[in-house]
Amino acid sequence: MKLTGESKLLLGILAATGAIIGIAVFFFSKPPAPPKPIARDELVTTDSFSIGNGSASAYLVEFSDFQCPACRAFAPVVNELVGKYPDKLLFVYRHFPLTKHEFAKPAAMAAEAAGEQGKFWEMAKLLFENQDRLSTKPWTSLADELKLDRTAFDAALNSEILKIKVDRDERAAFQLKLPGTPSFFLNGVRLEAASPLDLQKAVEDVVQ
Repeated sequence: MKLTGESKLLLGILAATGAIIGIAVFFFSKPPAPPKPIARDELVTTDSFSIGNGSASAYLVEFSDFQCPACRAFAPVVNELVGKYPDKLLFVYRHFPLTKHEFAKPAAMAAEAAGEQGKFWEMAKLLFENQDRLSTKPWTSLADELKLDRTAFDAALNSEILKIKVDRDERAAFQLKLPGTPSFFLNGVRLEAASPLDLQKAVEDVVQ
């Protein structure tokens, strides 16, 4: 059958359209490229409180808020992982006090103030355990519970140096465009951990 000029043009258009669709299907069906890890020194700051093996190849960084219920829910699993893999994992805590939480930043300052006396992790634990009464500003009673030097603790609560540190972490969280707390980075890649069990599995897949 002899094709007319119009028929040839139509067939050409159909062939080109099919080729375009085929190329589009090929590219869009490909799995997305894995996210590019953020450099370790951007996440692990020298003055952030950390626990575990500083030389471990696996490192977990959390941006957290002491007034955040989800952060409190994740805390036991984080503690379990740190205790289970002391030689294989480094855990780093960074502050991200959300603006909607009125007492998150003062709580962060209380943890840092306790950290000046070597009791950051102990204060962090107490802050999560007393999350429901942060509005009463229980910093001094918690300091007494930890047997801290009250004069030094009270001075540190208003330390400009510690405030700058907390604010720096907060700015970093904004620059990283974190959606909220807790936000975790495992070996530089942000995790999509919907539950503490998700976090546990992700970490154990790396360290084991």
